Amino acid sequence: KPINLNKKLVALAMFTSVAATLGLAATTVQAAPAAKTIRVLSAAGVDAASPEAAIWQKAPATQVALQPAFPGHGSIVGTPVTERLTAQAVRAGDRLFVKLAWSDRTANTTINDTNKFADGAAVQFPVNGKAATTPFMGDARNAVNVWHWRADGLTENLVAKGFGTSTSVHFEGLKSAAMRTGDGWAVVLSRTLKVKPGEGAS
Repeated sequence: KPINLNKKLVALAMFTSVAATLGLAATTVQAAPAAKTIRVLSAAGVDAASPEAAIWQKAPATQVALQPAFPGHGSIVGTPVTERLTAQAVRAGDRLFVKLAWSDRTANTTINDTNKFADGAAVQFPVNGKAATTPFMGDARNAVNVWHWRADGLTENLVAKGFGTSTSVHFEGLKSAAMRTGDGWAVVLSRTLKVKPGEGAS
């Protein structure tokens, strides 16, 4: 029986100003309108934790056009610096790995002012598996689970029920690895497919 997490809608968010919605499946899942479908490569016994792992050469790559985020904060203005990314996914045993790569000429690795942000990326799953869940942090009836990476070293497991409601949920099994590439970032986020109730999407 397929693990439910493999069927869930995924929203990819970068920094605070861009986002896109994707469908994720072990083979192929019907994506939401105007969405993209990411094919997940199943490869038992491999280690896909590093952005440079050999398995990523085999995993299908999907080009995703990003959309400006909902302007719910005064800092979300102007034209997004990053307009597209490449997304890949690998399932190895009971673990899901998601790789995101995008162009970014500058590496912002610290937060040194209230209107400055470290580079970052996130993968969002609706906890209830509903493809219609809003990609903007879910809503009161449709919680989302966010795997969040930041270039200053932070990796967070978040649960949200609407814009501005993100809550950090302790979960040591969420891992990340990142590296600067010739023109930007490559980041891998990974987690076990099954978690306890309250820890996120399964």
